[in-house]
Amino acid sequence: MSLLYPDEFRAELARLPTPHPSFLVSLCTREEAAIQTFRGQIESWFGKLPDDARDALRERLTTLDNDRFFQGFAEMVVHEALRRGGHQVPVWPVDGGEPLTVTVGDTGEAFSLVVQSYIPEVQVRGGMSAFRHLLRELGEIEHHFFFSVYLKRWLPYNFDPRPIRKALEVWLNSLDEGLWEGKYAEYRDEHIHLEFSILERVPSDRKGLVRFRIPPLRAPALLQELHALMRARMGTLQDRDPSMPLVLVLFGNESWGLPENYLHDFMYGKCAGNFNWTTLGGRPERVKSFRRKSKGAVFCDPDLAALSAVLFCDKEWERDRVVFTMRLLHNPWARAPLKPEAFEGFTQFRPLAEGDEVVFLGSDVCDGSRVDLG
Repeated sequence: MSLLYPDEFRAELARLPTPHPSFLVSLCTREEAAIQTFRGQIESWFGKLPDDARDALRERLTTLDNDRFFQGFAEMVVHEALRRGGHQVPVWPVDGGEPLTVTVGDTGEAFSLVVQSYIPEVQVRGGMSAFRHLLRELGEIEHHFFFSVYLKRWLPYNFDPRPIRKALEVWLNSLDEGLWEGKYAEYRDEHIHLEFSILERVPSDRKGLVRFRIPPLRAPALLQELHALMRARMGTLQDRDPSMPLVLVLFGNESWGLPENYLHDFMYGKCAGNFNWTTLGGRPERVKSFRRKSKGAVFCDPDLAALSAVLFCDKEWERDRVVFTMRLLHNPWARAPLKPEAFEGFTQFRPLAEGDEVVFLGSDVCDGSRVDLG
């Protein structure tokens, strides 16, 4: 029996106008196998919440407001990850985004945790999911030219890639017939801007011809948004106990798309030095060092000194189910440091030495960032 989305509730949502911008409507009315599996995952995680958490989250997980829905979803997923790690959340706050007090296993130690969901502004217009949808469609083209795809403007959220595929097939055929000079073409209207380049001709027709794909570079703008978000969120937590470690979870509705070096520069500043080696067992390891006074780095921001660590978590699709990427970055200059044992088994970047220059352990020696919660 469904605890959240019974048939009557889903039938009510199905009567709303389409396409509807609400995540909830898409979740409850689409019948693709992956969406059905995702609904089942949500029902399972919700069923494992304590009663007070269910009461607090039910409204958020059944609202048409995307921001409130995703905040509730993020809190539920984080609770499931903590539960599997043996942690306890004794009291669940009624309002979304309020600090949780987390007890670490049977140790009696505790830390504060704040979950802040993040829906990229670009997702209102489109995003990586729409780009992946396009690439899947273009991957079905059967021809004998490898080509690249350069997305110069984000795709609309509910766009139909079939006209783009048809236009591309016409272009590839025109190359064969000598009706087109050059190796470049463009598809453009008021919402979409794509460029295609021919890379190589193959001996016979085949599928899977997309060999290179370039989405818009969004890392710099994303990092600026996240820094502002963290400062704003920390400004609401002035009354908490400053002696208790504080972890901020930034929970994204898409892959952050931030390479490790980008993320380290953002959080710690420019790397002062690094050392890489391979163990006798063949395992790669890495140590990096960072100076405390790096300009613009999050953990060097005096207004964020109360942050003990930031957990970057993002939702991803893996075949027909949703999984999560989780990376915990410790603040070496925090007023109340967090013990690494609090997140044992997570990918962690943690200090190995203290001072104005701090050495860190790289994620490649940890247990991996992909988390499957069933």
